[in-house]
Amino acid sequence: MNILVVDDARDMQLILRRILTLMGHHVVLADHGEAAWELIQQQHFQLVISDWVMPFMDGPTLCRTIRAASLPHYVYIILLTGMSGKQNLIQGMEAGADDFATKPIVREELEVRLRAAQRVLDLEHRLEDKNRHLESVNHSLSAAQRLIQSDLERAAVLQTGVLPSQKNFGRVSVDWFFQPAQYIGGDTFNYFPLNDDLFFFYSIDVSGHGIASALLSMCLQTLLSATSELHCLTELNAEAIANVPSRLAARLNQHLHEKLDTGDHYLTMIMGVVDTQQERLHFVQAGHPQPFLYTPGTSGLVQVECTGFPIGLLPEVEYETISVPFPSGSRFVLYSDGLLELPTAHDELLTETGLLQALQASIGQPVNTLIEPLRVQLGLDQAVQTRPDDISLLIMELH
Repeated sequence: MNILVVDDARDMQLILRRILTLMGHHVVLADHGEAAWELIQQQHFQLVISDWVMPFMDGPTLCRTIRAASLPHYVYIILLTGMSGKQNLIQGMEAGADDFATKPIVREELEVRLRAAQRVLDLEHRLEDKNRHLESVNHSLSAAQRLIQSDLERAAVLQTGVLPSQKNFGRVSVDWFFQPAQYIGGDTFNYFPLNDDLFFFYSIDVSGHGIASALLSMCLQTLLSATSELHCLTELNAEAIANVPSRLAARLNQHLHEKLDTGDHYLTMIMGVVDTQQERLHFVQAGHPQPFLYTPGTSGLVQVECTGFPIGLLPEVEYETISVPFPSGSRFVLYSDGLLELPTAHDELLTETGLLQALQASIGQPVNTLIEPLRVQLGLDQAVQTRPDDISLLIMELH
């Protein structure tokens, strides 16, 4: 070991240097604490053997100085003293000494204490190695976490980017709100005209959260796109249109079972077609929250009582198309169940009744002005800590 001996007595310095050198250690001498501290800042000493009483800076003060410093390595300190008594030992330990030796020095005793010091220093060295390894691992993990977060942020932009931006299609106007529980989520929706008279739409909530749910929702965007073979465009005629939603839901369900490995994921959905010529709405409900419907001449919005089996749970499930009048001025509201998990100002969860009342109050307003007041009234922009699920809200109106 590289040992620093600190003592104002020259004979004690020489005795210790002789003993320690014979033991195979490298020894440097200092006359007092201040000189020792200067050397400690310049060299790497594993062990300091210091006298207690010295001029300029005594042994306990040197201990406190070493312990207060941010040295890159641990320094083991043995205090030499001719003093006895419990109080002196306590004072030395409080100053930061690791061990004590009494004068006059006995070689065998010193050798035992040095072996104990070596064990402690070896442990400290192994601990430093482990800490360096952990620091390297933490650095790698932090870099990986930053990369994942950056990827998720880009994925969130991409997921939002596939949602429709156009909100007016002839006689149909649409507005929507979307907010994933995390960076990305399993909620998705889309709408587009199939021809001059038929307007297609869907709202989907994939079970679970995170990457797997988001990837499945993105896949569904492709499966239900305007060019998808699942649509069977040859069936889009006045006689068959009422059955298109139920047939498409069945085809999608079968496709998920035969073509995709969705694991434990499934999805709830409302999907349908607005026939603007016949002014009728045809849709299928597959486990999604029951939608709200308003038609002119009625007392207001009503919740359409309908049920259906989620997509992707069981193969060969049959679905039923629901057909209702949808004259000019009608409004159809779709939403995911994450909306009903939002806490209100009274720390209660938003209910379907509360949502219905908020939507009812906006009946007289144009559809393209509804989202902003609902955003404030329902607290749609709540922080992620209070938003346990993805939120999507889709409002359609026929002019």
